[in-house]
Amino acid sequence: MHLVIYAKDDLDKSESLVKNKFEKIRNTDLGCVNFTGQPCDSENLQIIVKAVPIKQGHKLRFVWPLTPGIRHYKEGPSRYLGHLIGHEGEGSLFYALKKLGWVTSLSAGESDWTYDFSFFKVVIDLTDAGHKHFEDIVALLLEYIHLLQRSEPCKWIFDEVTLMISFTSSLNCLLSTLPPICYVFPYKLMMHSVKTVLKNMVFCIA
Repeated sequence: MHLVIYAKDDLDKSESLVKNKFEKIRNTDLGCVNFTGQPCDSENLQIIVKAVPIKQGHKLRFVWPLTPGIRHYKEGPSRYLGHLIGHEGEGSLFYALKKLGWVTSLSAGESDWTYDFSFFKVVIDLTDAGHKHFEDIVALLLEYIHLLQRSEPCKWIFDEVTLMISFTSSLNCLLSTLPPICYVFPYKLMMHSVKTVLKNMVFCIA
């Protein structure tokens, strides 16, 4: 069980606040659930699953298994990729698809991770026209990923991603896995040795 407090108050006042609010919570010393091994074999990959939703609308999901980003927490490759693929500004994949009238939203990032496996997901909400052109959308997404394969990582993009990170929420999620030194110094993406890590991750989802 972990608790992260980020405050401007001095240590004594923060400690008093924490005791007042949380001391009655019983610590059961439960460890984190750990799932070992890989959840997908060759039969579960490169397949299309179609489902009729109860809720009105069309949604296109892409799911790739990959090496967990926590193993490369200094480089943050999954955050970098999620930022680029999920970007909504002019020149982005979403911008092009929305201009065609095919999508209403697009998100990308790592989810459902353990220390042994993880998934990178791209979720796109489609219009009726987009539903008819879903194969074209797949092709455009894969072409964009191939473009990222051929591109060098940019420091200014990493700096931008770093500014968007909530230190407290990130630390709270990663206390059981990050080295103790990260509890003291703010979490920050590092550019060193990122090129190989990022290229490998991009190739995993291509």
